[in-house]
Amino acid sequence: MNQNSLLLIGYSNIARKRIINTLIKNKLDFSIASKSFTQKIKGVKKQFDNYDVALLNSKANIAYIALPNSMHFKWAKKALLLGYHVIIDKPICCKLTETRKLIKLAKKKRKLLSEAIFFNYHKQIKKVIALTGKTKKISKVLANFTIPFPSKKSILMSKKLQGGVIMDMGPYAASIHRIFFNQNIISSKISFKKKNYLPISFKLEIQYKKQRYSGLFKFGGEYANEIEIFTNKEKFSIQRVFSPPNDLKLNLKILKNFKTRTIKLKKENCFENYLFEFINKINKKKYSFYYKQIENDHIFREKIEKKFLKSF
Repeated sequence: MNQNSLLLIGYSNIARKRIINTLIKNKLDFSIASKSFTQKIKGVKKQFDNYDVALLNSKANIAYIALPNSMHFKWAKKALLLGYHVIIDKPICCKLTETRKLIKLAKKKRKLLSEAIFFNYHKQIKKVIALTGKTKKISKVLANFTIPFPSKKSILMSKKLQGGVIMDMGPYAASIHRIFFNQNIISSKISFKKKNYLPISFKLEIQYKKQRYSGLFKFGGEYANEIEIFTNKEKFSIQRVFSPPNDLKLNLKILKNFKTRTIKLKKENCFENYLFEFINKINKKKYSFYYKQIENDHIFREKIEKKFLKSF
């Protein structure tokens, strides 16, 4: 990893809690551009208070866009034009047209472009996929991601910064579709709750040819972060699924014949696994690796957005 260097544009919560520690642990050079945080940051090689100046002077080859949703397209485009490989916090962009423009630009510049969805790089997901025969035996998936209601000042509740539950949790909903089904949808039903013209909850009921996907993604309520995966004989229960912690051992529970067994999983850093893959693709010049994935995920999310807009 030492031949690569990363420029972090924005100093978000996920950057503080997960990204920077991973970069330091793996001795990957990194710079940070933040307009709001001016104190010296541990381990940083260069620190900037201007995004344009940072892009021109960081000497990094990877840009990680960790800014509010409404700013993703602008700064990702600038980074690609200047020759960076680009990772963007979810959601990659607010509009599908913007995502497609970035993909087109990344192809032209021969650069890697990815949306930072990495919960599925944890071994709990890999284990379930292996035990279900690469998802062939799955009959249905139930997902529930509920968080306490964000404060009024939160970016999540800002219409100007493109907040709302679809932008925040829609990428996870799309990922479940991609990881466990990845097939044509036969029928779908989506319901919403909204506040001040922002979606604060959506519920999915999706039917495939022989499988079903139900999901609740919600601001406001008792915290839940789980999926249940069913085959004809077993039920797999995964907790902390969308934000698996680096420092805790997790348990995968399997119910079969009215008996529950638990598989204990070692600690694992899913962001680190994702970053290793991203850098490996750069080194092998596999620049188109994520293009189809991020476009298809956004297509799925856009269907939710369109149905929300029709609900007014």
